[in-house]
Amino acid sequence: MKTRASQIIVADDDRTVRTVIVQALSRQGYQVGAATTIAGLWDITTSGRGDVLITDVGFPDGDALELLPRLQEKRPDLTIIVMSARANLLTAIKTQQSGVFDYLPKPFELKQLLDVIARAVTAEPPASAKEKPAVSLPKQLPIALLGKSPAMQMSFKLLTRLSGQHMPVLIKADIGSGKQTIAKTLHEMGPQSGESFEALNLSQLEESRHEDALFGLSGLLTRRSSGMVFINYIELLSAQAQMQLARFVENATPSNIPMPKHAVRVVAGTAVNLQSLVEQGLFREDLFFELSVAVLNVPPLRDRAEDIPQIAHLLCSRFSEELKAKKTLEEEAVAALQAYDWPGNIRELELILKRLSLTGQYVRLSAAMVAEEIGRTANMVEQAVPAKETNLTDMFSQHIERYFAATGDASPVPGLHGRILAEIEKPLIMETLYHTAGNQIKAAHILGLNRNTLRKKIKELNIPSKRDVYRKRGQEGR
Repeated sequence: MKTRASQIIVADDDRTVRTVIVQALSRQGYQVGAATTIAGLWDITTSGRGDVLITDVGFPDGDALELLPRLQEKRPDLTIIVMSARANLLTAIKTQQSGVFDYLPKPFELKQLLDVIARAVTAEPPASAKEKPAVSLPKQLPIALLGKSPAMQMSFKLLTRLSGQHMPVLIKADIGSGKQTIAKTLHEMGPQSGESFEALNLSQLEESRHEDALFGLSGLLTRRSSGMVFINYIELLSAQAQMQLARFVENATPSNIPMPKHAVRVVAGTAVNLQSLVEQGLFREDLFFELSVAVLNVPPLRDRAEDIPQIAHLLCSRFSEELKAKKTLEEEAVAALQAYDWPGNIRELELILKRLSLTGQYVRLSAAMVAEEIGRTANMVEQAVPAKETNLTDMFSQHIERYFAATGDASPVPGLHGRILAEIEKPLIMETLYHTAGNQIKAAHILGLNRNTLRKKIKELNIPSKRDVYRKRGQEGR
């Protein structure tokens, strides 16, 4: 006997989106119904129709997320998938709290949707929100986690899923992206939010003190049985401390230290490719595998320029209140901020806007003022570079001299060779791709690399692979 085809309800007030999804699902053999409003969604689902509901969030007559708890009471058998183009971290949290099957940030590929639908129609009856891991709203949505770009939406989705777990997490983000703030938000969203959160910045601690700071009698991981410990610049961790930490995250007792079975969650932060350090023998493989079970990638600001207006306006508002000097950004000023590459990420944007908020009697911040402040920041960096750097050898020599000078009497952390090569390799590859308008075959030829090797390096160094990125700069004459 032929079984009935699963029935899917598609709710979206955008006619184009709705039509594309309905046609794609129909071609897969599903029965498909549609709704264009909250009222229509309610009527069609509470009448008993539909096995799976895929719904947008915003409608002219209301918000679907506010409807979900009532809908689930009426239709506990209905599997719900949420999609949204205006999503942020709060949207991701609310979908998790509502016990939805999955959450798809727009835009998404049809194949991705079809895969989710295929899992949804064969899944067990949906679990209630009470049966899912608790996810709480953070005390404040941090600047580091603002944005509606597709890349950030994927980060929000993963962050929300990880918040209800206890596994270690590796936060991979460029310097200045706010990794500690992100880790604290992860903690505040999780079931241990009432417990302590402590952070250790290894770049500010001598290598000889690493093991004691974590595993000594008063170490962060020995004097607690719950909460979260965030270890930033994990790549700098001493070899002995790496061994101890690998044991710890495996839920084993570090040698010679009496320690009960613990429930402390370890979260690590890095801006480098740890796998590359493992391959060079500069980082323990077992620790890398333990930490990289869950990797939260946070895109740099330069890769999500569409998020800058929201972040910049909010920062201006905060600084106006904090400094008692009301400032607003002109439209052209926001465009100037979007055109900058932001090597210092969120931290640099905050610094520049705070300086602008302190400038004179001007209320409206213009593009010229933004450009001048950005230029002043760039000049500060240039002034730190000695004039004798007239070629690459001199430049690298001076850079390395400054690195050794900064360490004082202590020896540099092991792995210097790999870190310096990574600093050189990424801009070299990116500038070659700009030269070839993103053509990887031509870039590989210029660099003298096998094409597969170039592709591997692009992935490892988190370099954009889409040609449009490199064409755009060429069109702008940059």
